[in-house]
Amino acid sequence: MNITTQPAPRAIGGWLLLALICLAAWVLSTAVALRDPLKLMLEWELLAVFVRPETHGWYRTVIAMVGCDVIAGSFIVAGAGWLALLAWRKSARFPVQVQAWLLAIVAMRTIAYLLGDHMTHAIGVAIAIPFDGFIQAVVAAALGIPYFRCSQRVQQTFVVA
Repeated sequence: MNITTQPAPRAIGGWLLLALICLAAWVLSTAVALRDPLKLMLEWELLAVFVRPETHGWYRTVIAMVGCDVIAGSFIVAGAGWLALLAWRKSARFPVQVQAWLLAIVAMRTIAYLLGDHMTHAIGVAIAIPFDGFIQAVVAAALGIPYFRCSQRVQQTFVVA
């Protein structure tokens, strides 16, 4: 009689705990930073100006760039909620999904930056495009993806099917 047993998951600790705390801090700072752009996007007067045909291109460019930032920030916060559920359950899907989440954030921030750069060149007005969200995403992906892919502790912790 062959009985196959699954290894018991290890407790979350060590560098894994530090990595998860850093991700949680990044998500919390993103959620706090979303307050002002969301407030701007939900102003009815500003949105009414946005749809008028006589609105200047720089205004539409700024609103579109803020909208891209809100979309990326919302994705970061919502994705972190899903990842927190997987981490709580010590699901074997967690390492792969956190890597995909980090890569998707880099892609979204890259597209938002390139779109903002293109739009500012198209209207001919020099608008400073924030670069900090892109740098944060690249650093998080550069540190997080190799760690969640290669770490023995991650592989031993997230084993529940």
